[in-house]
Amino acid sequence: MRRFLTFAVLVALALPAATAARERTPTDGTLSLRDVRGTIVISARGGVIGSFAQGRMTIVDPVDGDGTGPIITGDDWSRDPNDITTLCGGKKVRFRLIGGAFKVRIKGWGINLSLVGKGTVTLNGAGTGEDGTFSVNGGDYVAIPDTPVTFPLSATSQ
Repeated sequence: MRRFLTFAVLVALALPAATAARERTPTDGTLSLRDVRGTIVISARGGVIGSFAQGRMTIVDPVDGDGTGPIITGDDWSRDPNDITTLCGGKKVRFRLIGGAFKVRIKGWGINLSLVGKGTVTLNGAGTGEDGTFSVNGGDYVAIPDTPVTFPLSATSQ
């Protein structure tokens, strides 16, 4: 009986992880940002985990219950102007949204981020010449552009 109970508890703990993993589709793309300075805008369905050394962030989570919702730590200030929008900022901020649709806009420096999903990404460096790097779908890291560049993110993105 003890063995069955242990197995049942392990299965119950594994179900949320299996559900999140099941949502990934073969058409999902990946984006990785390293030490970015500038403005990043992501409108996607999937999951994002990231941090920034200093800045401000707006998260729009339009569908309640389709994912974890925004989970933010380390922010110096935050407010929710409506039911679907969270604004925050500060130093050493960490965040994640897993599953569902979302829009994230970050303006700051020291931005590090990993995204898996499908959507649209806009990258805009601060113009310092050393605004960090990004990689799409496991490709080589390249410099963040100094002017806004928008591209679709999927498994076929270059």
